[in-house]
Amino acid sequence: MKDILKKLLAKPVKIINNMVLGLYLRFVKARAKGIKEIDLAGKKLLILAPHQDDEILGCGCLIEKALESKGAVKCVYMTDGSRSVSDELTPDAMKEMRKLEAMRLAENMGMEEPVFLGCPDGSLKPDDERAIKDVAKTIDDYRPDAVFIPYFLDGHSDHTAVSGIYLASLKMFRGHKEYDTYCYEINSPISVYGVSHYFDCTGYLEAKSDAMSFYSSQTMSFESIFAMNRLNRILASSKEGAELFKRIELRTYEIAYNKYNKDNRISSSFRQMYSIYFMIPAYFKGLKIKKEIALFQNAGADPVRRVEDSEKGAALN
Repeated sequence: MKDILKKLLAKPVKIINNMVLGLYLRFVKARAKGIKEIDLAGKKLLILAPHQDDEILGCGCLIEKALESKGAVKCVYMTDGSRSVSDELTPDAMKEMRKLEAMRLAENMGMEEPVFLGCPDGSLKPDDERAIKDVAKTIDDYRPDAVFIPYFLDGHSDHTAVSGIYLASLKMFRGHKEYDTYCYEINSPISVYGVSHYFDCTGYLEAKSDAMSFYSSQTMSFESIFAMNRLNRILASSKEGAELFKRIELRTYEIAYNKYNKDNRISSSFRQMYSIYFMIPAYFKGLKIKKEIALFQNAGADPVRRVEDSEKGAALN
């Protein structure tokens, strides 16, 4: 009965989603006037993905274009995939299946050989020492031109933990260069206040869908993610859709991360956008805190200076 009801409601729900979110994005578009098209043609990209398929959900169109332009893409999968939903496979079998799917995807698309950290699915920690060391080693070996991580304003705790691991991994280098770092959206959209860059998905959404088909073990359709990509065309002024990104200044991002994500609990402030039936609440839940954090980060050096001055004052006292 539930499935029948969903099928009956699917079309009107899609219409309502497009109407409500479309009107909102048109209303706030002026606030994203500084948004730029991302251009990483010919560059080496490193993508930290909490789960197998997150790299495609957040960056699938960008990956396809990067590879087309003679660039290179390498993915680091943080968790083992053992807790993916399945009525047939055991956790161990699911773990092997997800790894195999990611390897086949990389080979088919022409990506570099992926790295699998194998952390327990569903319980990734931002202070996982082994994960921090493994990410640092991968960065040191691969020497990317740009690194992509999930934005920590997300509805899944595995997703939010990745930023902590990445920030800690960079501290293992002495005098390292500051890698260009971009946050990508997965289950909770980057707000109009936080977005800085976009990739025009015109001509690439089909390739993104084809890439997702490699994850046949994934029982969720994530139709909502593609619907949000298409709605993002409003902000990007593109024909078919866009993937959104936030380019970050590492010190400011670290301060915001430590301030707002104590004990890696910020995911509870948001709702995951994994279904068309939850798109509207998933977009607007937590929007206030997204705006607050975006304004903090967009202030650039000022919040960093205030924090550092307060730290110096505390030390003197």
